[in-house]
Amino acid sequence: MTRPPHPALALTSLSLALLAAAPARAASLRAVDRGTWGASGVPSYVNMYIYVPDTLAESPPIVVGCHSCGTPAEGYFGSISGVVSAANRNGFILILPEATGRNCWDVGTAESLTHDGGGDTQAIAQMVDYVLSQYGADADRVYVMGGSSGAMMTQALLAVYPDVFKAGAARAGVPAGCWADGYDESNQWSGNCAGGRTDKSAAEWGDLVRGMYSGYSGPRPRLQIFHGTADGTINYNNFREAIEEWTNVLGLETAPTSTDTITTSNATYNRQFWEDDCGYVVFEAWAGQDGSH
Repeated sequence: MTRPPHPALALTSLSLALLAAAPARAASLRAVDRGTWGASGVPSYVNMYIYVPDTLAESPPIVVGCHSCGTPAEGYFGSISGVVSAANRNGFILILPEATGRNCWDVGTAESLTHDGGGDTQAIAQMVDYVLSQYGADADRVYVMGGSSGAMMTQALLAVYPDVFKAGAARAGVPAGCWADGYDESNQWSGNCAGGRTDKSAAEWGDLVRGMYSGYSGPRPRLQIFHGTADGTINYNNFREAIEEWTNVLGLETAPTSTDTITTSNATYNRQFWEDDCGYVVFEAWAGQDGSH
């Protein structure tokens, strides 16, 4: 079957839907003091960087970009030039949180996997609150993206803060909550999850996510996940487990609504698409054939 003509969740597609704006001339990535963005009750190692184009869209959208293990915000910023260019063209704001001095994001403790639990996820939610207030940004257009540890944080944020984030794109991550299985605080690593040994039913995954923000009954964010079938760092089993998790959380059928295969300059992807009851694609899963981490 071919992909239905509905909006994709990729950041490239997402940016095309944003309001156009003039190109930036002098904007740059800058740090925001913790006192300024209102860090309260959250880890001291989490810091905020922001990129604000010279010309903003009216009620600008926000994209949060989460770095991978050991990558500083400035290094990550340099690796997403296409997203930065899209921000310049379309006038949206980039938030780049940084787990300063740590190896990876904390997506394995109860603090980070609980709504307003005082972990890394809450720190990032506080950054979003600051930008919404300071720049009159659009609370209905807040998105998150990341790769590897950043992809794990992306899925965690969508699970823990479904009231804040409307959609996300995660490359080579794990299902929200998976990293808690055998999590080692000393190096922020979970051998069980990374090795693909964490196996739950779709209902178990869904209950785990719903428990992260108990009592929440509102809409859930859309999501697009990518994973290489030959990933030697984060086992490909996590891709399948994430599909089980998010189809359950989003109330979708187990089987995708449609599938297709595309070849880009970098990889061949087997893609699966799930539509909601209104006919919109709300979940996509891209498997990169023989792709590494």
